[in-house]
Amino acid sequence: MTAIIVEDEELPRLSLEQKLKTYHPDIQIVGMYDNCDSALEGILKHTPDLLFLDIQLPEKNSLWLIDTLKKVTSKPLPHIIFTTAFNDSEYLLKAVKLSAVDYLLKPVALDELAAAIQKVKEKMNELHRNRPVEKTYSFKTLNSVLLAKETDIVYCEADGNYCQILLSNNNKEMVFERLGDVEEKIGGGTKIIRAGRSHLVNIGFITKINTKKQLCYFRLPAQTEVSLHISESGMEDILAVVND
Repeated sequence: MTAIIVEDEELPRLSLEQKLKTYHPDIQIVGMYDNCDSALEGILKHTPDLLFLDIQLPEKNSLWLIDTLKKVTSKPLPHIIFTTAFNDSEYLLKAVKLSAVDYLLKPVALDELAAAIQKVKEKMNELHRNRPVEKTYSFKTLNSVLLAKETDIVYCEADGNYCQILLSNNNKEMVFERLGDVEEKIGGGTKIIRAGRSHLVNIGFITKINTKKQLCYFRLPAQTEVSLHISESGMEDILAVVND
């Protein structure tokens, strides 16, 4: 299990790191941050299983961080354990509303830390048992085969008898298949929809739609924003799904 610690005060941050390394060596700490901006970048880069998050952060707070994560990535959020120095209902209510697995009062007690981590492991096991297997699709390229899952595909664009696929890592691949064949192959994908005659788009990556300029904006996991010109009918297809 991988974890990230977000704590603006150095002593609590280092203390929690040491307790995890000493008493929970099966948890790999992949990043530690003292503000929301750097934490956002680190979470998108490492996609940790577990996030230790201080409720009270300077400037942008933990609520901003979680809301932003939900907007910029289609991937599931990490399991959140809040840390707080405040033992009152206001802060604990915030933790509940933000779907935290648990909360820990600072300084973090070892028994409470172990109990919170156990809750995360139980939730992960439950999700693993109930999670449907995400299908991997294969597409013909010039000299090889492209393997991609639905969550890897941002959009597909017709290019004559072929099409180009933009992947979530911001790489664009030329596929030697017609757009209609790609659409048929993807089949009943839950987020990839037809947008006009020339495009398939993954609505999970869409952050903004400019109907006047007929531009659709996508946010990739590495905080990169890309835009795509969509036909008028394509815009209508997207809006019909987004507004549903």
